[in-house]
Amino acid sequence: AAVAIAHLLRSTEAKVLYIDFDAHHGDGVQRAFYDDPRVMTISLHETGRYLFPGTGDVLEFGNRSGRGYAVNVPLEAFTEDDSYIESMNAVLAPAVTFFAPDVIVTQHGCDTHSWDPLTHLSLTMRGIRAQMKLAHQLVHTFCGGRWVALGGGGYDLYRVVPRAWSLLWAEMSEQDVPDSLPQEWVQRWRPAWIATHEQEEAAQELMGKIASPSDFPASFMDHSGDFPSQPRRWEIARANRQTVALLRNLVIPSPLRHAFPMPRHRSPLSDLFDLLHMNKGASPSRTKTLETSKGSVLLRDFCPPSLVERLKADSGLHAFTRFPEREHQLLLDIAKSSDCALTLAHTPGGEIVGQVTIAPADEWWEGIENLYEVAIEVSTSWRGFGIARNMLSFALELDALEDMIFFAIGLSWHWDAEDLGISLYRYRQLIAHLFATQGFVEYLTTEPNVSMEPANILLARIGNRVDKRVANQFINRLLSPTAFGRF
Repeated sequence: AAVAIAHLLRSTEAKVLYIDFDAHHGDGVQRAFYDDPRVMTISLHETGRYLFPGTGDVLEFGNRSGRGYAVNVPLEAFTEDDSYIESMNAVLAPAVTFFAPDVIVTQHGCDTHSWDPLTHLSLTMRGIRAQMKLAHQLVHTFCGGRWVALGGGGYDLYRVVPRAWSLLWAEMSEQDVPDSLPQEWVQRWRPAWIATHEQEEAAQELMGKIASPSDFPASFMDHSGDFPSQPRRWEIARANRQTVALLRNLVIPSPLRHAFPMPRHRSPLSDLFDLLHMNKGASPSRTKTLETSKGSVLLRDFCPPSLVERLKADSGLHAFTRFPEREHQLLLDIAKSSDCALTLAHTPGGEIVGQVTIAPADEWWEGIENLYEVAIEVSTSWRGFGIARNMLSFALELDALEDMIFFAIGLSWHWDAEDLGISLYRYRQLIAHLFATQGFVEYLTTEPNVSMEPANILLARIGNRVDKRVANQFINRLLSPTAFGRF
């Protein structure tokens, strides 16, 4: 894979996304392009605590100009389909949206299957097929079908590997597969499997896996009854959810996390819309005209999807998805989310030149009431006209402002500081000054995204009516000595 990707980079200007589904960490390809921003590597693998090569931690996310372009999802041993699919969906779509690749290369090791004798993951063909279907969707959404799929590890040679790679070819060529395997094939290979069955059973027992059925599969998909639930299913799923939350916090820009939220496993205390609009008789959406030396700009809060659909992104609005068209789709996804409040700045001609998103804090802040993250972006073509300050002020004109805690994070790497033409510390001062106009102050924190670099910054505004218990809980979380241990 690394040689093929290097050839693409040498012969074209393409950006390449490499997704490794093998149970072992994709360390070789990651190492080859660890400081190259033209290649993003994503590896979903069993944690290195128990499996070779022992690498692939979430904190391995690239170096220098390649920072943020190595994405690792280390999953707990005995992870099953549902937790795997949830983790995969939470990472791949936002990461691919941000990177905007020209070509996707996937590696389809099938040693993630529960019957594989050399790993501890516990997928069935349902989970393995979900990998292929998501890859197919991403390829045709972002790359016009440019897809190179490779085989990989897989050590149950008769029951798993042939079915998995047949499903992969069927997915790539958009063919349906029958429910049953060809009878001739079963008759040909079942005796070979029987001859090695006892050895496979011993290997699985050594790996701590539940004994597999004593018969040879006769269908492409597995029967759920052949795979008893793991005793620690919920504990494993929770650990994976925390790992993915940390990873998203480290490598996925805030607006993309809002557009692609993780499933919420707790009920919010109140709906965001109701909280922000205590006065039910007033119109939920306001407008304001801002006059600049470049022309008039219209501000509107709580933008509905119908409005976003009628607008288009300015050519300089591309910080989070690389292309204005995809930035527009991102804003549309945010507008459709019942948890998010989207404020837009747009020209009378319908070009979006800025946006502010208010969304519930992510999983790192779980348990803190009425806590919301603020993210802001202004088109590179419209900076220096006071749009950011006025748009932020407008977005925060809320009935419930003093009942809420808001925070914003400024990051020194690629998506926040690109195209500004200033030093990282000047950028830090710029962010601090912008949010200070709305009462935000800087807080020291061990929050994983911020604490990685001294140029990063966290700013917060604690409303005057926020319960002291909640305010103290927020401040204590900021300085939690076990920030990474929480995951």
